Amino acid sequence: MSSTILIVDDTPSNLSVLVDTLSETGYKLMVAEDGEDAIAQTARAQPDLILLDVMMPGVDGFETCRRLKAQPNTRDIPVIFMTALTDTAEKVRAFAGGAVDYITKPIQHEEALARINTHLTMRRLRLELQEQLSFKERFMRIAGHDLRNPLCLILMSGELARRKGATPAVAEYLESINSSAQQMRRIIDTFLNIRKPGDTQRGPMDRSDLNLIAAAVTAQNEPALERKNLLLSLELADNLPLAKAEAGCVYQALSNYVSNAIKFHPLGGRIVVRTHRVETKLRAEIQDQGPGVPAHERDRLFVEYSRFSTPTTGGEESTGLGLSIVKQLIEAEGGTVGAEFPPEGGSIFWFEVPIAPGT
Repeated sequence: MSSTILIVDDTPSNLSVLVDTLSETGYKLMVAEDGEDAIAQTARAQPDLILLDVMMPGVDGFETCRRLKAQPNTRDIPVIFMTALTDTAEKVRAFAGGAVDYITKPIQHEEALARINTHLTMRRLRLELQEQLSFKERFMRIAGHDLRNPLCLILMSGELARRKGATPAVAEYLESINSSAQQMRRIIDTFLNIRKPGDTQRGPMDRSDLNLIAAAVTAQNEPALERKNLLLSLELADNLPLAKAEAGCVYQALSNYVSNAIKFHPLGGRIVVRTHRVETKLRAEIQDQGPGVPAHERDRLFVEYSRFSTPTTGGEESTGLGLSIVKQLIEAEGGTVGAEFPPEGGSIFWFEVPIAPGT
């Protein structure tokens, strides 16, 4: 399908030359002789790109562009200014008003076509990416919603098994199954309601106790720790204020950190989960005695699907998503993430979140 270009110019000779050139290239064209007409036409049909003359009587190109960028249905249409002005201040004004490029008059047709083709290609790729992301998000939300049913069955089956009676050891494992299934359900709920970074809408539940969360994550991971003969120690700060962060997000982030440490830790040894205050932030960190991450691979930490040369030590699967999920969750709560690699070995992965007001 050929792209549609709106040409806005009050000079008939300019319009005629541009129409001939672009028509021969196969573009569909719309023509307006002033800014008001251009705005009216885009309300009826949206072009893929706008060529906009700067110097026009009445509503000039700058004001026309400002109005187009103020309307939801036209704000994403790329605008290329056509101007005889060579003053730098005017060019800066054009970009500040929302233009993506400019063409100087007299127009060189080869240059104009190259710029038009570039911006149309960029627009097409951007729209395709938005469509793919939208499809992926819809699919993931459907999948997240539908996972609730089998999780409920797991929880009910575990409860029925517990009621039938079990040895203390089996009862402990049943409790671990229940705890893990509950956490999976919380993760799904968090995903279905997750905020974007910078979202300032906060609810009354957006306060969390890092010490309680650290203890809960430790309890959930006891079977995995037992399997690899690992000791997980808690070093929790006294009188730690509450964090200004949703508890489910913090729990999931810390759980990913601990799970990662267990996966890559040699059999035996000690992992430490630590909390403390750092000025106006609260920090949670996980220190292990594992092999760490090679220096040349550290720039890929917290990047989706990054896999490292260090293998897991118990045959566990690694998707390369855990650290990127931590980053997304914590940044959505206004926090930061990072990692340190002490000279004596091992790793320290941390995140910081704001302190809740009044605590």
